[in-house]
Amino acid sequence: MTMSRGYAAPPPAIGWFAAALAAVALTACSGSHATGTEPTSSHSPRASTSLTSPLPAASPTPPIDRDGDGLPDGTDPYPDDPTNTPRQEPVMVTCYLDDDFDQNQTFIVTGDQRGRPDFTEAWKSKPVACEVDSVVQPITKPERAAYKTSRYDDQDVSVLYAMCAEVDQDDVYARSGFSASKSQIAEINAALTLCPQHPYARKWRDSARRGQRDVELEAQGRLFGPGTFRVGKEIKPGTYVTTDVDGCYWERQNSSGNIIDNYFTNSARRVQVTIRSSDYAFSSQRCGEWRPVS
Repeated sequence: MTMSRGYAAPPPAIGWFAAALAAVALTACSGSHATGTEPTSSHSPRASTSLTSPLPAASPTPPIDRDGDGLPDGTDPYPDDPTNTPRQEPVMVTCYLDDDFDQNQTFIVTGDQRGRPDFTEAWKSKPVACEVDSVVQPITKPERAAYKTSRYDDQDVSVLYAMCAEVDQDDVYARSGFSASKSQIAEINAALTLCPQHPYARKWRDSARRGQRDVELEAQGRLFGPGTFRVGKEIKPGTYVTTDVDGCYWERQNSSGNIIDNYFTNSARRVQVTIRSSDYAFSSQRCGEWRPVS
């Protein structure tokens, strides 16, 4: 065949290759649209949502608890004491250092870890008398124990604080041979509960011990003072003695009130009498305290 001079046919090989590429492209597009899938991308909506999610909230800072007792310092009455032992506020004790009360010094008494007050500084000055101007309510364990022992009824242990601070050389409770009364025994034992290391602690204990023995003798009817007493009912028969008397008179009586025996002395270092079980009554005046002969 004769071709015209102005047209040249494409080479057969190139035309076939172009047709094949077109078919492949058409197949790929047809498969994508047929399955309804879309090409994935690193910027897909799912990935974007993951990156913009809020971060977890930070844990709150725990409250400060210095002593580790489980109570935050803001609500812990004793933030430095894991046992939370009740503490007394410092007590101001004014003490006089001479018998004329011309010199005085104020001591601030604080408690130790167990709540027992420390009077060491006051003891060094050996004050003859002390006083506390304010009420001291029993708060600590030693204070509550001392208050209970004292038999006070005013919820105040300031007297015991003053007593514990004093170191008077003329302290009656520290006198040799002193026998405390029932109420004095309670006060001495209360003070010893609050300040067991007091310089006169041993002497105080001796006075209380002698007093306790007298309380028991009185309850038995073997210690008595002036007056008239029924023998066998109010007092026990036996031999009794009294000391350092002036104008002492005693008499033993029968059931009719008549005198069996009697005695009088203007002054005597020692007077002794034996009361018999057959006596009805015993009476004495200005003879002081009768106690059994030991």
